Amino acid sequence: MGCVSGILNFILYIVNIVFLIVGILLIVLGSIMLADIGRIDGYGAVESTNTIPICITVLGGLIFIVSFFGCYGLFRQSACMTGAYTSMIFVLFILQLVLTCWVFVNRSAFLQDMGRLVTSLWNNNDYDAFGVLEVTFGCCGNTGYIEYGSQTVPGTCCGYSSRQAACPFSIYSSKPGCNGEFVDFWYDNMDIIRWSGLGIVIFELLVFIFAGALTNCMRQENAGRQVSA
Repeated sequence: MGCVSGILNFILYIVNIVFLIVGILLIVLGSIMLADIGRIDGYGAVESTNTIPICITVLGGLIFIVSFFGCYGLFRQSACMTGAYTSMIFVLFILQLVLTCWVFVNRSAFLQDMGRLVTSLWNNNDYDAFGVLEVTFGCCGNTGYIEYGSQTVPGTCCGYSSRQAACPFSIYSSKPGCNGEFVDFWYDNMDIIRWSGLGIVIFELLVFIFAGALTNCMRQENAGRQVSA
């Protein structure tokens, strides 16, 4: 192995270890988001909110698998496997770039849709689904407890699973509205997705360049051995 290919080999080993960690983190992030939102999926009102968490989880799984494949190819010092790894990195780069651009472009519209979704649940008197929102996000009512008006404030505003449970004023009066909390949840997570996605895109581009250079070095070395033989 030449000096240049040795350096590239070492760099890609480190990069693939980082990618394995990134893949795991994306899987965890997507799973957490799915778990939180999945608590109200049963009411059929928030199916569209699953799109981004599913994409993040699937992308994390792909990154993990490709990185594992890359580590194995580097270990075997196979130009064929490393070339295949380079191609897969390029595909990941394109998918990640598309997803990141989509999140940047559609962020405001998506957040507005999430706000309208909560308002729709409230206006349709879907109190069962709203109760799940209140327990999950520690909120009360659409914009606050005052929207319950003359109605009895439900126990879900105090964190109880039963809406019939007694809910003291001292607890629910300090709770924010569910509309703002739900939108803030997606605002925070989309910021993480946007900037981490952009970082991963740049990282994947560098990996693609290094992997392509290493594949070329391996092929030249293999050709040199065949000529010498």
